[in-house]
Formats: sequence, structure tokens, C-alpha cells
Amino acid sequence: MILDFISNYIQSIFDSVPEDYKVLISLLLYTIFIALYAIFIWKFYKFLASKEIIQLNLKQYNYSNHPGLEKFFAIGLYTVEYLVILPFLVLFWFAILSLFLLLLSEQGAEQVLLVSAAIIASTRITAYVSEDLSKDLAKILPFTVLATFILGENFFDVSNLIAKIVEIPALFNNILMFIVFIFIVEFVLRGFYSIGQFFNSEDNVGES
Repeated sequence: MILDFISNYIQSIFDSVPEDYKVLISLLLYTIFIALYAIFIWKFYKFLASKEIIQLNLKQYNYSNHPGLEKFFAIGLYTVEYLVILPFLVLFWFAILSLFLLLLSEQGAEQVLLVSAAIIASTRITAYVSEDLSKDLAKILPFTVLATFILGENFFDVSNLIAKIVEIPALFNNILMFIVFIFIVEFVLRGFYSIGQFFNSEDNVGES
């Protein structure tokens, strides 16, 4: 298996390093890893905590001959757009987050997928309540995992980190169910929000 070969190859390189330098190698690897993780979480929360991942501007239809009808079709197309684009967005963020959490935690692939799905789904739910709350949630939970890892016994254990590489395929064997769950949560929330936006825009037209 390719990942087994890669894992063994990296382990053999690390084992060939003199003992006096292994700490420095470990320090370098974990510094890079933590920096990449922090950058990912920064991008992750800025993107995922936004209520409007894909923008819909209904005001542009207020000046047409049939603004209500056109806004209705706009919301329909917008929903279809979400159906097409959202799964790819969810898959990307979910896969990367799961990969990081797998390398950071002592949990198996299924538990990692469960935690990742819960983080993403809860972040998306709270985005419709308060984007500030959603941002805090999207930052605090992943960084708590990082803090737990740093304070754990296996921190600086490069061999343990390398061994985790062979578990990566297990993430993608069970990922579909969690993707579908996140997608359904988002689609239901987006449906109610879009309907609310439609009626609010109608009220604004009537008042103008």
C-alpha cells in the first residue's frame, strides 16, 4: 500500500537521524504542522461562519415588471446552485478538518469524522443565529483539540504522527454519511432563510 510505504519511508529517515538532532527535527515538524493548522482554522472560520457562503441579491429584482415572480425564480435557482456547489465546499472543508484532527487526536477515523461533522454542522447552524457566535465556535473547538494535543503525552512523538498516515484512507471510506448529514442541515436552514428573505423583500417593496 502506498501510504504504508510512505509512512515506513518517513519513519526510516527519522530513525536515521542522530539522537541529538531528533528533538530539533521534531520541533521543526510540529512547528510547521501547528502553523498550517492555525492558518487552516483561520480560513475555515472566516469562510464557514459566514451566513452567506454564496451571495443572493434580491434587491436587483425590485425594479422589474414582475419583481415578485422573478425573485421567486431567483430563489429557486439559488437553491439549485446550493445543491450543486455546497457538497463540494462541504467535502473540501470536512476532509481537511478531519485529516488534521486525525493527526492530532488519539481517536479512530469514525470518531474523528463524527467530531468534524459536529463542528461543521454546529458552526453552520449558529451562523444563522449569530455570525460572531459561529466564528467563535469554529475557532474554539478546533483550537481546543490542538491544545489538548499539545498538552498530551504524545506531543513531540513523531513516530505516532507518522503512524497516523496509514489511517487516512479510513476517513474516506465512511465520509459520505457525514457529508449528507451536513448537507441536509445546511439545505433546510437555507430553505427557511431564503423564504424569509423573499417575504422580507416583498414587505420592503410594499412599504417603498
